Amino acid sequence: MREPIKVRRVDLVRVDDPIYLEEMSNQAAAHRRLGPRQDPGDLYRASALVETAVRAWLSVRLPLLEERVIDADLLPPGERGYVRRFQELDAVVGRDGVPERIVEMKFSASGGAVRRGLGQLGRARGLLRHRWIGVAGLLVLVEANRTGVELDLERLRDVDIVGPDALDRPEGLTTMTLVVLSTSDIRDHLDVDARELIERGHDEGDALTAARVARAAVAAEMDEPTSEPTFLAARAIEPPPSAIFVGGDADEQDASPFAALAGLRLDAPDGSEDPESDA
Repeated sequence: MREPIKVRRVDLVRVDDPIYLEEMSNQAAAHRRLGPRQDPGDLYRASALVETAVRAWLSVRLPLLEERVIDADLLPPGERGYVRRFQELDAVVGRDGVPERIVEMKFSASGGAVRRGLGQLGRARGLLRHRWIGVAGLLVLVEANRTGVELDLERLRDVDIVGPDALDRPEGLTTMTLVVLSTSDIRDHLDVDARELIERGHDEGDALTAARVARAAVAAEMDEPTSEPTFLAARAIEPPPSAIFVGGDADEQDASPFAALAGLRLDAPDGSEDPESDA
């Protein structure tokens, strides 16, 4: 059994918190020392614009807190002293400084992004529940292709999958909810340049989807066993933490410095093993 991470203090701060900004600056400098990055592509570049648009879309429907960065003192296994760690969340729903539901957003053509998003939400909830026991999760999947994202229903059996209209009645949402959007749902919150970039991102998303379909077809012809369970096209549902110090979430990989803690479980607030941890 893995030794749990101990949590001494948990708070929420704004994205312009001075200490958080200093940590971001340090991480950015460390990345620059690694040399120039390969061009991440239009899909990645569009994700930041989609995230901003989704946040604006959510703010019309739900009360969002300005504080959306987790600030925590953690004692990792094998360490002698507590370390301060930050985890930026895409959005936090709440009132009077009290978080009610944390939000993770994904702009993706892959159902695997949902799995990663749920893991990120689980780890963030595990931290926040040391102070706010009832905090829930909301994963927003924005389809990054034109044919819809296939969802793994077996993995999502404990997740409530809803369309955008469900957020007009937030009191009916469950502890972990997945809402699936297309870019047309957030179009009013995108300028012309953003829409053009997103269209190019859709081209990349369509290519990724076509490649997955082709691989599945080849595997079927070779009569190879597949690990893919029953899927549901996300588009049919209509009437989808990143843990970071700096930058955004790369959809096809979790490159967060905080991800080193992802495989470790947290002590639950009552001292037992945290059932929500993504260990």
